[in-house]
Amino acid sequence: MHRIGFIGLGLMGQPMSRRLLEAGHPLTVWNRTAEKAKHLLAAGVAWADSPDAVARASDVVITMVTDSTASEEVICGAGGVLAGARPGLILIDMSSIAPEMSRTIAARAQARGVSMLDAPVTGAPKAATDGKLGIMVGGPKKTFETCRPIFEKLGVKIVHAGGNGMGTTLKLVNNLILGVAIHATAEALVLATKAGLDPQSVIEITSVGGARTGAMETRGPRMVRRDFTPHFSANNMYKDLSTALKLAEECGVSLPVAGAAREILRAVKSQGKGDLDSCVVMTVLEGMANTVVQSGGGKSA
Repeated sequence: MHRIGFIGLGLMGQPMSRRLLEAGHPLTVWNRTAEKAKHLLAAGVAWADSPDAVARASDVVITMVTDSTASEEVICGAGGVLAGARPGLILIDMSSIAPEMSRTIAARAQARGVSMLDAPVTGAPKAATDGKLGIMVGGPKKTFETCRPIFEKLGVKIVHAGGNGMGTTLKLVNNLILGVAIHATAEALVLATKAGLDPQSVIEITSVGGARTGAMETRGPRMVRRDFTPHFSANNMYKDLSTALKLAEECGVSLPVAGAAREILRAVKSQGKGDLDSCVVMTVLEGMANTVVQSGGGKSA
């Protein structure tokens, strides 16, 4: 049974680390805010004072942090994972970061005798709690197979996408679809309301047929309830769409719809709503249409 280190105990990191603990892995954790570890510590998890201390106590280190800058710092910075790594350690970065950063970190890890996988996930905190995440993995196939039992404790769909950086590339493509689908869901509900329909009727009819989407099924009811508690924040969606558009530019691909969705997310951020769920884009569209989405039907403005 691998000794696992887990760095980053946010909305996703906490339930993921708990599943690994419940699977019997000896677990050592670190987080910038120690308070977030208290329930795990009460369950028997060990605390380390720094990322390099996590590495010294582990066979496999998993990082789940905010962005490329945070990943590079906790892995490559002073007191980072690589500072405490020994040859043979496996590093799994499950953060959603830029593919080029994944490849850069992987090269620096390899120079220290450390094999790295980039393995971002798709799914909300509830999916993390239930072990039903989707996991997209880039990196050496042999390392992937070694870590497959760990991934199987966390997810139900595990895809090896290729070499280092390809897991994070697949995540960008996945989130491009999600970001556009959430935006389309918001547009549909705003239009329905303005046209005099009960938005609930849109949610019901799109549960069958070709217009069925996960975005409408999961975000639609929350939009109608005006529940914008973060499952995947507008800030994070803006970051991922921006990175996807950068990748598209490098590949010579046009993404006009994703570009439009990003601009509405930019408006969300400028209104100070970036920490809310990405489905909060609906409120910007409501303002443009002078209407408010609510169940019950009829024009609201």
